[in-house]
Amino acid sequence: MGAITAVQLLSGLAQLTLSARILGPEAFGVLAVIVAVAVLIHGLLATPGGETVTTFVTRAVAEERPQEASRILRFTMAVSLGLSLIAYALIAVVVLTASSLLGIEDAHRDLALMYGVVGIFLATRTESLAVLRLSDRVPLGLAITLAAVLVRVALLGLVWVRGGGMFEVVLAHIAGVVVNGAGMLVAATVSAPRAGIRGFLGSSSLKVPPDVARFHIAVFGRSTFSTLAYHTDTLLVALFTGTAGTADVGLYRAARQITDTTHYPFHPLRDGVQLQYSRQWYSGQGGALRRTSLLFSLVSFASAAVLFGLLAFFHQAITWFLLGEEFAGSAPLVLIMICGAFALNSISALTVLPAAIGRFRPLLAAEAGGLTVLVGAIVWLVPLRGAEGAAWANTAYYSVIALILIPCVVSILRQTRRIGRKPHGADAKAHRGLHIPPSGSSE
Repeated sequence: MGAITAVQLLSGLAQLTLSARILGPEAFGVLAVIVAVAVLIHGLLATPGGETVTTFVTRAVAEERPQEASRILRFTMAVSLGLSLIAYALIAVVVLTASSLLGIEDAHRDLALMYGVVGIFLATRTESLAVLRLSDRVPLGLAITLAAVLVRVALLGLVWVRGGGMFEVVLAHIAGVVVNGAGMLVAATVSAPRAGIRGFLGSSSLKVPPDVARFHIAVFGRSTFSTLAYHTDTLLVALFTGTAGTADVGLYRAARQITDTTHYPFHPLRDGVQLQYSRQWYSGQGGALRRTSLLFSLVSFASAAVLFGLLAFFHQAITWFLLGEEFAGSAPLVLIMICGAFALNSISALTVLPAAIGRFRPLLAAEAGGLTVLVGAIVWLVPLRGAEGAAWANTAYYSVIALILIPCVVSILRQTRRIGRKPHGADAKAHRGLHIPPSGSSE
């Protein structure tokens, strides 16, 4: 997973560099609004099932119920794909009837409709990656990711050399997404039996245990809050700055993308430790879980200190190198936003603990609290400080999420002292739920 993340990180930086230099601040701001609208609508309906697969397929396989594991995977993928199709239909309606209200000019409607297909091809990506982790076939995912990156970057390079514009940039991005999404889905289907998921294509049943359905509904809520936070800021900045502030939108979004890439190095750490948490929790290894959390907490904090310390010191040089002189105004925004990014990523090894044991309320509370602070701060600060105000709102968002999650994580770690080893095999069904302490079984 670390290699996949490294490729995604380098790809994101290369895509940002090429797109910014091809388009310039104003056109980049227009594209940012188009992306925000498409991804926002997809995100409001999307229910990424990677955490559901990691947590509950792991449980089903550990308790020797391969058919249940298959139904869980089938259920999460069907929900994700179905909702992505509904989302695209909604994008088409919005773009064709109310694009001006969202800041999309008539000349850019076709681009918005084109970009909307991205969500369909990425609908099952998180579930596919979860299957590859469970089947120990992450190198296959790396190969697919690398192929997608090469396609996207090569096409963007061609667009730059030949003097293309926004239309060609969007096409290059879509091509990379098609390779990635389709390739991951095929790889996951082939790898499912190796992960203990039997009969994935042999049935159409979508029946899953009630706790799985409840958890997945909660994932939907968390994803909705996260998507709103991730793209509402761009739309609100565009709204409050008006057409004269398109360059401000471009500067802010470019700074956001630089800061967002700093989250990538922590993805493999979270993905790997989440799987380990699930296995230890469901097998009653409370002591091992505490030791795992301590070790990886130290790793995440030390890594965050080094990474964000370097970025704070070299933020101007990095911004100039990636974006060029036209985006010099993005550098101060990067310096502001890395404060919130550090606050969350320094505890990244702990943020996945609630999901790993099937608890969703803390995640919903954190995302809802962060979103509330983000929107309030943007409404207050952007009219006064422009893009700088949006940067402070962004750092407040991540800081609030960290502050809300910490007490929950501490509570779970205390409860690990009470969990015991539960039975497996034929007797597991009768004892399901005993591995979760009585005080939190419904969370």
